Amino acid sequence: MVTDLNSNYTSPAGKEFSFASARFAGINPSSKVLDLGCGYGDASCNLAAEFRCKVTAVDISTENIAYARQMAVERNVSHLINFVNADLTTLDYSETPFELILMEGGILSFITRRKGLSVASSWLGRGGWVSFSDLILLTEQIPDEILNIFEHDRFDYENEQSYRNLLDETGFDIHFMSLVPPSGWDNYYAHMARRLEDSSGFFADKQIKMAFHKEIDVFYRLEAYRYIGYLFCIARKKTKL
Repeated sequence: MVTDLNSNYTSPAGKEFSFASARFAGINPSSKVLDLGCGYGDASCNLAAEFRCKVTAVDISTENIAYARQMAVERNVSHLINFVNADLTTLDYSETPFELILMEGGILSFITRRKGLSVASSWLGRGGWVSFSDLILLTEQIPDEILNIFEHDRFDYENEQSYRNLLDETGFDIHFMSLVPPSGWDNYYAHMARRLEDSSGFFADKQIKMAFHKEIDVFYRLEAYRYIGYLFCIARKKTKL
């Protein structure tokens, strides 16, 4: 069931997950938040509007950043958000640590999970927080059509336990972890379906349209939510005594 018709999140985790992250981290107007892979800027704008915090929002896509900047203007939070159009692997924020780093939309799978978590740890202040959402495998027996559509051979997805181990190894204590409910997937694919009507930009490309139409078909036709899930986690950087 679609529960948020206005969602522009590019992952099944949406607004309430962003808010939960900020509340765990105690975000307030004096806080600094880093949104890595900000997409269309929904999370950055939501946090800036709700908590009046300063947000640095990074994305490699020029189109995404332009869209996000316009959204920030429309929501009157552009003065609170610094949008950065860059490959996040070329950046270094170790000298200006953040209280919270968001990594939504599977960005950890794109930049490699261990490296991404290690970099996040180095960019957080003492006792800082990280939150992420990412695709995981729920069972060992998964139809090949599902694995192929989500490019498992490229991303080699974790399961919940392997992610727990990875967080511990990279210096984080887990404070909350859960699967995104089915409504999150419905919100995400409803957003994707709207974007597939675009006549210009990324989603106007015929191959992109075909790829997403195929993904949506496979997800619902084969009930992919029984085999793969979207894991959401809030974790805190371990403090050394």
